[in-house]
Amino acid sequence: MQYRSIIQKPRVKFFEVADGVFAGISPYRGISWANAGFINKGGGLVYDTFFDLFHAQEMRDAFKEVSNGGSPAYVVNSHYNSDHTWGNKVFEEACIIMHKEAARERLTENIAWMDSVIKRGKNSPESTQGEQFFAAEFEGFDLEGVEWVHPNIEIKDDINMRLGDTEVMIYNVAPAHSDSDLLLWMPKEKVLFAGDVVFNGCTAYSEEGTLNWIKVLDRIIDDIKPEIVVPGHGAICGLDFVKEQRDYLLNLISEFNKHYNDEIDSLSLTKEIDISRFLHWIQPERLYVTVDILLKSKRGLPSLPNWNEVPTKLEDMKAFLSEKYGDQIKPWDPMSVWQV
Repeated sequence: MQYRSIIQKPRVKFFEVADGVFAGISPYRGISWANAGFINKGGGLVYDTFFDLFHAQEMRDAFKEVSNGGSPAYVVNSHYNSDHTWGNKVFEEACIIMHKEAARERLTENIAWMDSVIKRGKNSPESTQGEQFFAAEFEGFDLEGVEWVHPNIEIKDDINMRLGDTEVMIYNVAPAHSDSDLLLWMPKEKVLFAGDVVFNGCTAYSEEGTLNWIKVLDRIIDDIKPEIVVPGHGAICGLDFVKEQRDYLLNLISEFNKHYNDEIDSLSLTKEIDISRFLHWIQPERLYVTVDILLKSKRGLPSLPNWNEVPTKLEDMKAFLSEKYGDQIKPWDPMSVWQV
């Protein structure tokens, strides 16, 4: 893929995928290494703001570079998750737009707790297994100064915005990855900012809405038809990967139904699922999280994972998959998402 320009910052690389349209790509090292982007048209718009203020500030600096010192008029958050919203404070003078369910969902994430987990570190004896797991995933971030910034506008329907003479569509596609998913579509440029509806090359999971997620991917493939997709995690891609992610979820549902019974537990069921076509994705063991959510939902139980139990299950799955598939599981270079 050819880019009009590239702005290199220490933490984030910004690729100009269309005139004045930049994808902010993070080296993918774990669950919070998310992407974002901005549009230098009209008053300007930012889509997502990363996990901390330091990453968000790099995006603000990049925006200033291409807009003669300007500030974006709008921020659109793809969904509530911390790795997509906690940089909002850097842009708090902008009009912040979120799905109407985002503020409710964000109550599951605690800034003070995550900050203390990061400061204690992944080997802290004071931390639970779950906290040690998150500390390892959060290495490289600093939550100093992070505050939840309430949205100025909450939406439940699709909206059409104009940035100067540029048309931007915001589509409500929840529930898919979460209950608050918003896509940003630029029809003239054929660029789609997808948030966590698309994870390129890493095993995605759904908090709730896996079946609808497949329908959303079908909509992207059959109706929206973007040429460029900026995923919530991983490298910039096109429809080929969107189709691959849809196939992954279809395979997951099919295998889940094939092997489910009323006595089976989540880990045992996960081990029955054939993911041999998707071993090139990072962290294939994360399949367990979605299976656990699906199983609990099927049985009418609260579906959110018990994160103190998850690390042990993931390690078990990682060892199982390694033994089952061997060198078919490829090592991952987090900087590969920056390759041109």
